[in-house]
Amino acid sequence: MKTRILVKEGEYRLARAHCMDPKIDAEELYCFLTGIDRVGLFLKAEEEVDSETEEKYLELIAKRASRIPLQHITGVQEFMGYSFKVNPDVLIPRQDTETLVTEAARIIQNTPREKLSFFEKLKGSREWEVLDLCCGSGAVGISLAKICGNVRVTATDISESALATAADNAKALRVKAKFLQGNMFEPVRGMKFDMIVTNPPYIRTNMISILQDEVKDHEPLAALDGGRDGLDFYRIIVEKAAEHMKPGGFLVMEIGHDQGEDLRKMLRDAKKYSPAEVIRDLPGRDRVVKCELKQD
Repeated sequence: MKTRILVKEGEYRLARAHCMDPKIDAEELYCFLTGIDRVGLFLKAEEEVDSETEEKYLELIAKRASRIPLQHITGVQEFMGYSFKVNPDVLIPRQDTETLVTEAARIIQNTPREKLSFFEKLKGSREWEVLDLCCGSGAVGISLAKICGNVRVTATDISESALATAADNAKALRVKAKFLQGNMFEPVRGMKFDMIVTNPPYIRTNMISILQDEVKDHEPLAALDGGRDGLDFYRIIVEKAAEHMKPGGFLVMEIGHDQGEDLRKMLRDAKKYSPAEVIRDLPGRDRVVKCELKQD
């Protein structure tokens, strides 16, 4: 069977199984199996595929057709231009979350020079202590450290398995970070940061059952379920974050598309933070809330 026909058969089987992007996934799985890229796939379209490769490819297609996420088959997900190891212990990084990293990096890179200390001005930049709260795969904190060379990351998660994955990603991407296991702010008791960045669980409990099979059946529930109204983790963050922020420190949070006003009100009522700003993602949906700790 020719490469083109085999991949087309894979696409057909995935479409029949109601996978969301059957053509892309069929091509990605063939590239993953053979080690070629998209250009190579195009150039080899008319070449015959040996029976062993054909069998292995259709086995991968069958896995994907059973709604196992593509990233759990290949073991990787691209995020902010970097390749991250993923598995069932961590939430697969989404493109939506790139808005969170982009906004955090923008804050760090655009710090006015007058806000730098004397020694920071001599170095030409300020060194930021950043907490990546509920870090999962580590994609947020690690990407931020790659983009901004003046960042030192501490990453926390309740899941020991997730932290092991995050540590592997940091090593692979040559980022030095501190990984601490524990619930929310418990591992950083007594520590203060210039920025807290977080993508906590924010899906309403009663919405979990209607998520895609790939998500509800294969990704960690603890990384998805934000409680009855989706705001359980934000209540903890808004209450406790100020204790772990330096004066003028930033709190940057990913949110669900309909949670912007709830977070704005929550932060306003806490009376510890500057008026919150809601940032939209590329499709124009509310995606990130940021504010500063008020200075005495």
